[in-house]
Amino acid sequence: MEKSSNKKNQQKRFILTFIVLGAAAVVAIIIGLTLWMSAGARSATDKAVDQVSRFYMRELADRRSQAVSGMINQRLAEMRRALQLITPEDLSSQETLRAAIGRVEALYGLDLYALADDENVVYTDLSTYMGGSRYGFLSQDPMDDPVISTVSLYGVKKQICLAIPVRDLRFMGKDLKACFVEIDVGDFVNTLAFDAEESESFFCLYYRNGENLTQLDFGSIRANENLLRVMQEKLPEAEWRQLEENFQQGLAGSAEFSSSGSRELLYYAPIPDTSWMITVMIPESLIHDQIRGFSDETLTRSTVQITVTCIVLLLYFGTVILMLRKATGAVLEEERQNARDFSRKAEESEAELGVIREIATRDALTSTGSKFAYTEKEKALNEAIRNGELRQLAVVVCDLNGLKLINDTYGHARGDEYIREASRLICGLYKHSPVFRVGGDEFVVLLQNDDFEQREAILEELNRRVEENLRTGRAVVSAGMADYEPGDQQVDAVLRRADQRMYERKKQLKEMGAAIRE
Repeated sequence: MEKSSNKKNQQKRFILTFIVLGAAAVVAIIIGLTLWMSAGARSATDKAVDQVSRFYMRELADRRSQAVSGMINQRLAEMRRALQLITPEDLSSQETLRAAIGRVEALYGLDLYALADDENVVYTDLSTYMGGSRYGFLSQDPMDDPVISTVSLYGVKKQICLAIPVRDLRFMGKDLKACFVEIDVGDFVNTLAFDAEESESFFCLYYRNGENLTQLDFGSIRANENLLRVMQEKLPEAEWRQLEENFQQGLAGSAEFSSSGSRELLYYAPIPDTSWMITVMIPESLIHDQIRGFSDETLTRSTVQITVTCIVLLLYFGTVILMLRKATGAVLEEERQNARDFSRKAEESEAELGVIREIATRDALTSTGSKFAYTEKEKALNEAIRNGELRQLAVVVCDLNGLKLINDTYGHARGDEYIREASRLICGLYKHSPVFRVGGDEFVVLLQNDDFEQREAILEELNRRVEENLRTGRAVVSAGMADYEPGDQQVDAVLRRADQRMYERKKQLKEMGAAIRE
């Protein structure tokens, strides 16, 4: 009896020990599996986020590439249509050709539209000159296809030059072989960067040899630095060789590198029909950290839930694992949806910023800088004065004579055309300086580069043309100019002197018979 009791007690202890050890083993296995699955889910999430980041960057670069290519193709189409507008009467003399070129520039909003003959003589709406040394495409004989290239203004500022061949047009006994336009590189990149909370995405245009086409900084890479040389110091040899080869062959690709202690992602893509590459650079954390936050929070909740469930309901571990799988699938779907929403909102915000920036900085009537753009430029110049960095500056103030009389007599549509005619006159002379429309009939020019050096001669030419216009009934502009002096504390001091001289000129023109604003 005692032996039987001892045997039963031993069996109970064995069963109890088996249950305890079995339960402990089940708990340990499930907790271990839970931790392993959590780590796997985190790793899978990291890979998914990395793919989303790369896809997002590739889409950004491809869209920018298509946008730049579309802008170029649109300009080429406009140039072909413009050629069809030139009539035999337009080719009868220098004056009629210049007038026709001026009409094309006004119609399509071009800064420069020019024709070149088979002796490389270039004709614009204002001048005639030899262009063989500046425009390499003129050396092609014959010129069969469109040419997309860049030219430098005074060795620094880049212009994009688009040229197409001309057929069956003769001028002054010579065949015209090409027409071309010049476009400021800034027009291609002024809307490429956008803020995304505390991080930024950067865009730039490079030649395939790694030189910066835009002369603008690209993230931490300075404008004067060669992208390929910079990347050679940041990438392993094999990855850098692949980057260099892709650039040379015009292939899209990506690279990762460290900069100032953080990881950066670089994506690049070719722009069709050019020797240019568009580049996108973005901090790795821009998308990764935000989506990873959703994943970490969800995985933490899942781990706690599964651990508690294992302790209380060991027999339902199969159900718990099924729930975990379902929860993990929901998390991944949520992450994918968040990534799509983030990409869409970022693109919408970028487009809206581009439209707002264009509206705010460009005058709708004349395509010159707006009053807001002038105010921003004035702030920057005042800061340069305070820092002792401004060395030279001249300001020209222009005011239209007789605008009110035209509006009252012929209507505001005629007045608007009068303003545009005056704007073309001013911009045509001050080709290398920013021109701003700061009032209904008031313009301000901030002279720089060659315009500053030739400021007296240009002002004299402007006055000569105005006096000629006074006789012919075209736009009459009163202009006054003043130079920055060391004692000036703000640009406004220079502006006031120029404004006073403008009113003196207005009095002179009145004595010559010009109408003035009453």
